[in-house]
Amino acid sequence: SIDSVHNQQKMIEDRIDTTIMDQRSSSSAVEGGLSEPLTSHESTNLLLPEGNREGASAIMAPSLQAETVTLATAQQVAGAVAHFLSLAVLLVVSIWVFDEGMGGGGLSWKKGDAKRVFNWHPLLMITAFSFMTVASLAFRPSIPRISTFMARSTKKLLHGIEWTVAALSATVGLVAVVQSHNDAASGFIANLYSLHSWVGVFVIAMYLSQFAVGTCAFALDIPSIFTPAVKANVVMVHRFVGQFVYNLTAATILLGIQEKEGFIGCNYTVTKADTFPIQHFFDIPKVCRIGHFIGILVVLTTLCTNFALYSFEKAPHRNR
Repeated sequence: SIDSVHNQQKMIEDRIDTTIMDQRSSSSAVEGGLSEPLTSHESTNLLLPEGNREGASAIMAPSLQAETVTLATAQQVAGAVAHFLSLAVLLVVSIWVFDEGMGGGGLSWKKGDAKRVFNWHPLLMITAFSFMTVASLAFRPSIPRISTFMARSTKKLLHGIEWTVAALSATVGLVAVVQSHNDAASGFIANLYSLHSWVGVFVIAMYLSQFAVGTCAFALDIPSIFTPAVKANVVMVHRFVGQFVYNLTAATILLGIQEKEGFIGCNYTVTKADTFPIQHFFDIPKVCRIGHFIGILVVLTTLCTNFALYSFEKAPHRNR
């Protein structure tokens, strides 16, 4: 009967997530990384005797395949947009640091020119964020044709290189802010006094831990420590921590922009209740408007990247 078919379908769907996880673990043990998970339709066929697979396909295939294709396409588009936005935010921050409102504008490593030395900090941290975006999407087919012909080993190599470039950019960015704060000729400024700096230290610690584990488990591939069973678990934690560090980096950048704008002074003078603030848009200093735009680009980049990376295969497909 129809009711019995639906009941059987629900029982099958309850077991799909377990099958997907088993498939991920076994593939990870062989390849040293996550392979593309089974779709709900493929997992269902594995759970059924051969004689019943055709019936299950007739019941579930049309809607599931349509959903899978739609989501896959949307995620590819989101990944491509994230790549574009990561370049856009890098361009805008380059404009920002050369604005007169940023300590006279420009870059420098000279003593006594602390404000221009500091400008390396936002530029290089945004550079690190942009490379983190590309690295995070290395295993997602944002550009299908390129992804199809690129070997997994090549993707792993690019992933590692991009995270390394991000680490180097962030390191030089940290040197810039410390040097600018400890410049006697320009006047000393305290370090690690703001929420931005505290969260930043935590991000750096998490980043270094993630980088070390990833290098040992997947680049150096030490079999005595990282057995196939261990690597199957490590790769899942590696993905979670990587995305967490990426998101927290975006939040830290937003805190940094807010802190810098506080020093610049983004307020404007009003003589009555500011009930329609949009009319004062151009009263906000240009340097602050550029800073706001950078923040919005960071948020949009993070949104697109997270959407592109999300595993929708785990979402339940049930009649409600």
